[in-house]
Amino acid sequence: MKPNDLLAKHSFWLGRIGILLAVLMIAALVANCSSKKDIYYCPMHPHYTSDRPGTCPICNMDLVKKEDPSEHKDHSNSNISSEVVAGSKEEDHTSHLPETSSDKNSKDLILSFEKQQSIGIKTELASRRNLIKKISAYSSVAYDPELYSALSEYKEAVRSSEFLSPEIIRNLQLRLKQLGLSQDQIRVWTSGARDPSELILGGKSGRAHIYSQIYESDFTTAKVGLPIKFKTDVYPEKEFIGKIKSIDVILDKNNRTLRLRSEVSDPSQLLKPQMFGDAMIEVSLPKVLSVPTSAILDTGKQKIAYVQTAPDKFQAVSVQTGKNIEPWVEILSGVQEGQRVVTESTFLIDSEAKIRFGSESHAH
Repeated sequence: MKPNDLLAKHSFWLGRIGILLAVLMIAALVANCSSKKDIYYCPMHPHYTSDRPGTCPICNMDLVKKEDPSEHKDHSNSNISSEVVAGSKEEDHTSHLPETSSDKNSKDLILSFEKQQSIGIKTELASRRNLIKKISAYSSVAYDPELYSALSEYKEAVRSSEFLSPEIIRNLQLRLKQLGLSQDQIRVWTSGARDPSELILGGKSGRAHIYSQIYESDFTTAKVGLPIKFKTDVYPEKEFIGKIKSIDVILDKNNRTLRLRSEVSDPSQLLKPQMFGDAMIEVSLPKVLSVPTSAILDTGKQKIAYVQTAPDKFQAVSVQTGKNIEPWVEILSGVQEGQRVVTESTFLIDSEAKIRFGSESHAH
C-alpha cells in the first residue's frame, strides 16, 4: 500500500473516532443536565443549602431534603385518593376540602406525613373555651394627700354652695374626676359614708384602700366591681379580699399604666399607708374562640397562623388576635371555629413555605 493511501486511511478512522467521542460527550452532557440533583437545606436557616446530607454549620441541625412539589401530586397519604391530591376536575366538584388544588391561586403547602413527623408538626383545634384572665398588679396601701385635699375642698364648697357660683363647684368636681373618682365615688366620699382622712391616716371601719397599677393592654379587661386579692410580704400568709371601686381616666404617659382604686376587708386594721404588695385580679371570659399562643407568628406587618386544610396540606392565613390569656390567645378573625392550626414547629413550616412560595406565602 502506498504511503498516501495509508495516510488517507488513518485520517478516515481518526475522523470517525473524533465524531464518536463528540457524540458520547454530548450524550453524557445531556444526561448530566437532565438528572435532578437532590438539594438539602437547614430548617432553621433555609438560606443554607447543600447537594448532600449533613448538618448545618450554623446550628448543627440535620439538613432536610428539599422536596419537589410535583412529586406530591402522585403521593397519597392518610387515605386521600391520588385523584384528590392531583386535583382532578371530577373530584373538585365533590371534595369538601376548603381549597382545591385546581385553584391556580392556591398557596397550599403540601407536606407528606413523613415530612410532618420529621419536623415535629403538631396541630390543635380552634375552639371556644372558658378562660380566666389573671392580672397581677403592683400595689400599695393608699396615701393620697392630693385626693384628700380635693375631697375636703369639694365638701366644703357643697356646704357653702349658696355663697359660691355653680361654676366653682363644677370645677372642683371636675378635679375629682381627673384624680380618678367616678360620679358614684364622689357621691360616696362626700356623703359621709367615707371619711377622706382614710386616704392619709389609713383605713377605718374594717377596710383599707388599695392603689394598683395596670398596663393599658389590660384596661379593657379590668372593670369596676371585679374582685381583687391583695397580699403583702409583711403578712405573707394573709390575703385581703375586696373589689375595684374606680379606675383613673388619665394614663400615665411614662410607664403606660392606669391606676385602680380598690377597697379590701381589713377588720384588724393591719394595713398601713404606703405598705407595698401585689394585687391579683381574675376575670372569667366564657366561650372565647382561641388557639394556643404558639400557633401565631408575628411577622411585624401581620400575624399569621397555618391552618391544616387536609391531612397533607397547610395554608398561611392572616389573623387578628384579641386578649392574650396564656397559654391561649383570642381569635377575632382569620381562623374559624373547628379549623385545625399548627401549634408546634410553626417556624419550620413557615420556613418551608418561604422556600417554596417565596414572600408570597404570606399574601393572604
